[in-house]
Amino acid sequence: MSKRSVFLILCLLLAAEATALEVGAIGGAIGRPASFFYGLSAGFGIIVPMVKLEFEGCRTDDAAVNSISAAAKFRPTFGKFAPYVLVGAGGNFEKLNFKFSEYRFYTMMGCGFHFLFSSRFSLRADLRFLHFVDINDTRISGGVFFHI
Repeated sequence: MSKRSVFLILCLLLAAEATALEVGAIGGAIGRPASFFYGLSAGFGIIVPMVKLEFEGCRTDDAAVNSISAAAKFRPTFGKFAPYVLVGAGGNFEKLNFKFSEYRFYTMMGCGFHFLFSSRFSLRADLRFLHFVDINDTRISGGVFFHI
């Protein structure tokens, strides 16, 4: 079996297991003093049960700072309540470019929950701790999510 065939099989398996796609709009407060942020979040399940990958893009209103992050979430579901913990990384920037010296990278960990109103709609509450090289920040957010 060639490397190409193995790669295609792995991609098909991942796509077959990419269940529970969730897409949502988020907003909240970040930093001290707190500034408002808003953005989009998307996540999907992977081969490992109860583990999801999440990608977010946000913009802070006062300083025109953008943020992109990725995280792994462990999220079991108990009826209409789905708590989770997450660990991930991201970067803040003014303009999206390939000059990575202009980015402020961070790691994060956090927790939260989804309250499922139906199999297709949920509300999310979230608390994340962001660790930059020079400072630590706290992010509190909420969101509305659709599950496909």
